[in-house]
Amino acid sequence: MIKQVLKDDLLYISIDKTDFSYRIPIKKIGATIDWRIGSKGSKVIVVKDVSKWTLQLFTKEITEYKYIKQFKSIVQKHCADNTINWDETLLAINIQNEYNWLIKTNNKAEEKINESDIILNLIKKYKIN
Repeated sequence: MIKQVLKDDLLYISIDKTDFSYRIPIKKIGATIDWRIGSKGSKVIVVKDVSKWTLQLFTKEITEYKYIKQFKSIVQKHCADNTINWDETLLAINIQNEYNWLIKTNNKAEEKINESDIILNLIKKYKIN
């Protein structure tokens, strides 16, 4: 379960027994961005109007859906009028995590796949325009 404490306009969140602890300015918790997946200079996937903080928090190590769902509730509680597209945010998390895994395993593979092919395969898999 995500623990949260609001102090001095900062939201402190953490998850027990994990290396997961962050401070988020309460005024920025509902921030959206256009998330770019891929390396600079190559073809990238762009997912629009996603939760900046959800992507920053859940595309590293902690990716269990229950934590994402809890964080969404926290955002809704503190910023009810946000413009986050939560379906697109979940899509971006899934794509980013799969991209990270593919890049990591590709680095260890004997036969390498170029990054453009990885991106193209993700575009096909997730049916992105």
